[in-house]
Amino acid sequence: MQKISVILPVYNGGTYLKLSVQSVLNQHYENFELLILDDCSNDGSREYLDGLSDKRIVYFKNKSNKGLFYNLNFLTEKSTTNLVKLWAQDDIMYPECLGTVTAFHEANPGISFSYSGRTIIDENGIVIPNSIVDNTPEIVSFDLHARIAFFTGSIAGNIANVCIDKEKLNLVGGFDETMRISGDFDMWVKLSKVGNIGRIKQNIIYLRDHKDQLSRKGDYLLFHVKEDIKVYKELLSLCNDSLAKEGLNLLRKYKFVFYYTLMTKSLIKGEFRTSQAYYKLLQPYTNLFSQYYYWLSAKLFKKSKPNFLHFSS
Repeated sequence: MQKISVILPVYNGGTYLKLSVQSVLNQHYENFELLILDDCSNDGSREYLDGLSDKRIVYFKNKSNKGLFYNLNFLTEKSTTNLVKLWAQDDIMYPECLGTVTAFHEANPGISFSYSGRTIIDENGIVIPNSIVDNTPEIVSFDLHARIAFFTGSIAGNIANVCIDKEKLNLVGGFDETMRISGDFDMWVKLSKVGNIGRIKQNIIYLRDHKDQLSRKGDYLLFHVKEDIKVYKELLSLCNDSLAKEGLNLLRKYKFVFYYTLMTKSLIKGEFRTSQAYYKLLQPYTNLFSQYYYWLSAKLFKKSKPNFLHFSS
């Protein structure tokens, strides 16, 4: 059986950390190592991790807070296998998670990374119903990934349902440690250029949605848009002329409509500097008049989904 590494960056994991760690240790697939890096937690997480004694765990501690993408790079470098399963302190693995991931990569050699289906749960562990059906193919090419990214952003949506081929990661370099939020999206774009992406259809993790997540913080949205624009600039540069033109059109019709909405809401609230910051981010790729047209059309009419998408309700 191929060995797989699970890497878990921790910062103030709170009440969910123990469930997350135990779900890894209770996997049916036993040939794994669990690498944990505590990023200066001050809520009791470090004390809990200090007490773990499982021989499959390799435990590290930062002397100062370094941030998510530094931690992912550090743990990936310390891992001893080619398959690196990213993991998160809030979430729970199905017992068959690692076995399913390992088998998928063995059946699809050459993919740069895979992402899986997930079941959304709330802070109490109760399943949040989801009626969306995703029929994206098991193997996603660069062009299809680019189109999906231009429409919706990160194809995986998070890090917890992703497994990376370390050889492919070494080809593109590590996560961008200057990023605070979109370093994962940036990595998926880079990896899509050196290999196809795999999609595991089964739900094999519980992904937790709760009030203390970064996405609920006040300054999250502006940072997110700023970093996403940086990633889109890189993605556009990787596309041929035809795909780049299609990508800009998709951005203006979908993602930029959301960004335009954030800009106008900031303006209405009197947050002029924030509104101006959104404008400066959008200005190189669109103009206010055409973007207003797309925004108004989205408000007045039900937008049709692009024909390359495989989502249905």
